Amino acid sequence: MDITDIKAENIKKILTVLRFSSGLTKRDLASIVGLSFSTVSNLCNELKDCQVLYEEKSSDYSVGRTPNRLIFRCEKFCSICADLQEENLLHLAVLDFSNRQLFQHTYDISGFTHVEQLITQISNVYQSLRSDPAFREVQFIGIGVSVPAIYDQRTRRVVNATSPLFNDTPLRDLLSHRLQLPCYVDNEANLCALSMRQSHTDSDNILYLHSSAGLGVGVVCDGKILRGSNGYAAEIAHIPLGDPEIRCPFCHSYGCIENDLSQRGMDIFHFPGLSPDERQRLLEDRGRKLGELISILVNLFDPSVLYVGGSGLVEYPSLAPYVEQVLRARSAMIMERGLPIVHDTDSLQTIEQGIIQVTYEKWDPLAL
Repeated sequence: MDITDIKAENIKKILTVLRFSSGLTKRDLASIVGLSFSTVSNLCNELKDCQVLYEEKSSDYSVGRTPNRLIFRCEKFCSICADLQEENLLHLAVLDFSNRQLFQHTYDISGFTHVEQLITQISNVYQSLRSDPAFREVQFIGIGVSVPAIYDQRTRRVVNATSPLFNDTPLRDLLSHRLQLPCYVDNEANLCALSMRQSHTDSDNILYLHSSAGLGVGVVCDGKILRGSNGYAAEIAHIPLGDPEIRCPFCHSYGCIENDLSQRGMDIFHFPGLSPDERQRLLEDRGRKLGELISILVNLFDPSVLYVGGSGLVEYPSLAPYVEQVLRARSAMIMERGLPIVHDTDSLQTIEQGIIQVTYEKWDPLAL
């Protein structure tokens, strides 16, 4: 790591502490981030020159010289958040660096037949926002896209997507070229895990199981997202725990767990004419399969907390008793230590906050 990298790392330490605070003095910052006062002072002065930080008088001191508090202008920097987790829908939002939502709208893309139509839709919204007086003082730092798929880090293409619209496309490069912004593409489960890591900094080992058009898991291991050499790590959709009579429409094998636990497998609960007995049998079937999948994951990764979310798991409270029954049998040691299983009822917000976290982490504030 050269001196430039060290400087960038120290700046991010300072900004990360300030990001969700009401402001801190330079001396307090130096104590928290473990840097010398002079280093913090010099870096903060540079950030003030770039209008990333500003100072105001602190009201916490009643005697003596009153030091200034440094405040991060989070409201000045934002990212476009594009979510494609639900089939035929594009969720677009804009969040600033304090996670405040500045814009949100959902678009029907069921008539789109080519990825260029998707790119054009996002580009048109972006250009409209840039000309909106409400965004005159806001800088767009990047765009992040959540996909029910894998972003292959070697080929830079979206692969194994549940939608043919953007499957096997260089979605990241296409958007970056059209919008002239840095673009980040990732699986929705990874973004959810990153979001939970950012909001729960005391948890270094997190699992997030997400079900929508696809089925995926995001793994934070020792504080870092697990990706593997190609970006395929923790791919679970085609684990053969599902109904052995059902052929997967994507890999064409039988018994893929995604068939049962993604949105299309969970929609069966909403079929008209479903009797109470049939519903109960389905709850037990899906609950036990979900429990078997989770038992594999927790035995492999030993998380401190497990989240489940997405449109395919809105029934989780009804599935939970069967899930927990399987876990007590198959993952007894972990369950005895009190593994929290948290149902995330607003995974779209979680995804958006994951996108803004990635954008923030990649951002160079001195390059403005």
